[in-house]
Formats: sequence, C-alpha cells, structure tokens
Amino acid sequence: MDTPPPIPNAVIPPPPPASPPKRSAGQWVLIGCGGCLSLTILGVLCFAGFFWMVMGTIKSTDVYKEAYKQAQNSPQVQSALGTPVEAGWMFQGSVNYKNGAGTAEFNVPLSGPKGEGTLVAKADKKTGEPWQYSVLEVQIPGQAAIDLKAPPQPAP
Repeated sequence: MDTPPPIPNAVIPPPPPASPPKRSAGQWVLIGCGGCLSLTILGVLCFAGFFWMVMGTIKSTDVYKEAYKQAQNSPQVQSALGTPVEAGWMFQGSVNYKNGAGTAEFNVPLSGPKGEGTLVAKADKKTGEPWQYSVLEVQIPGQAAIDLKAPPQPAP
C-alpha cells in the first residue's frame, strides 16, 4: 500500500465565497413593531400636548385666577390646609367665553402642608359685568365646606 507521491507545486483552490446572510422575517417584525410603537408614542404625546394646552388655557382665564386667589387668601382655607395653598395640575371643568359673556364650572384640587381640599366654582358672566359666582367654596374632607363668597370669618 503505497501512498502516491505528493504532487509538486499543487495549487489548492480557495474555498467558495461565503453567501450573504439571508434576511430573516424577524427583522421585518422588529421594523413593524418599531413603527407601531412610534405611532403609539406619537399619539400619546399629541394627546398629552393637547391636554396640557387646554389646562393652561383654563388656568389663564380671569375666572380661574380670581377663584384660586380667593382660596389662597382665605384665612379659613389657610388654617385648614396650611400655607402655601397650591393648586393641583389636573382638574376638571370648563370655561365657555364668547363676546364678553360666559359660564365657568370647575373643580381644582388644592393642597397645603396640613391637608388637601377641592376648590369648587360655578360662575356666569354677562357682557360688561364681572363674574357672578353661584358656587365658590373649598371642600375639605371631614369638614364643612368653606364658602368663599361669604365675608371672611376669622380663622378658629
């Protein structure tokens, strides 16, 4: 059993080139999920921006500012909640104002070092007249509502 002698100057062919990796369906799934996620995030950001704009618009109205100032400056509210009295950023309500007349109705969470409450306001405005409040009070859990339309009472 003789082995054949080596062939002198033999050229060994190079290995065949590697084929490019095949694209998997997984890439397309990730791209699709990324697109859906981007659209979802964009939708949430648009909603949050709209919500923030509406809240800012209501907070900039004179009826909101006046009601909030009444609550902040009330000795009874200061006694119950402590100072400073701060308004929460999320509240419920609406203000409709057109041609100098309007209606407003809102509930604003208030807080202070001693506790929390809710400013409740309902008001109407006729052209050329100031806002007339049918309800302007601070409701504090476990206590009687503090009427801000009444003349201020000394704090207990």
